[in-house]
Amino acid sequence: MPSSPTQPFAGSSLGLNTNIIRQAALVLTVLLLVLPAKADDWQISQDENYISLSKNGEIQHGNKIYYNFDKQNGCKFNVFFFIYTMQDDIPNPLSEIYEDKSIDLNFGGSPLLALLNYSTEFGLGQIAGIYVTREVPLSQYFVDVTEDMLQDNLMIMQITGEHLQYFDIPKEQWDFTNIKNYLNQAHSMCVAKLI
Repeated sequence: MPSSPTQPFAGSSLGLNTNIIRQAALVLTVLLLVLPAKADDWQISQDENYISLSKNGEIQHGNKIYYNFDKQNGCKFNVFFFIYTMQDDIPNPLSEIYEDKSIDLNFGGSPLLALLNYSTEFGLGQIAGIYVTREVPLSQYFVDVTEDMLQDNLMIMQITGEHLQYFDIPKEQWDFTNIKNYLNQAHSMCVAKLI
């Protein structure tokens, strides 16, 4: 019995479709791995001592910035962020390397000295906690300076100089759209706890 003229075409069509699906799945997988996850909105949380305003980074989702309003210190706040690094050949924990020195940052286009005061091993790398400022009262001046540092509503942070040897992704950014409203909301919650 002769074979139908459409059978070979159907077989090659099925193979062609499977090949296209595989290639599309591969492209989609690569895009999902390469493109950064969209960061969450600002989150406000509280514990016994602090009201915390926090947000994940846009480049590496686990890099988180915090504004911690201190209920025990007149709602003055600390600004710090956590950054994850998988840099090879770091001889000591980062907190030991930075025990007696500051870290050079470019934060919002301005050079800034910061303190790396915490690090811990995590997975294949380390998480470092870096303080940008401590015990600052919320003021219109602080908000104005913060807003002046933004580029297209993004607060961009870069680690610079000799410190690059310790960080494999030395850049992060956070979407600071409406930051004034979020700061005021977190500060108001802190003040309400003082009464």
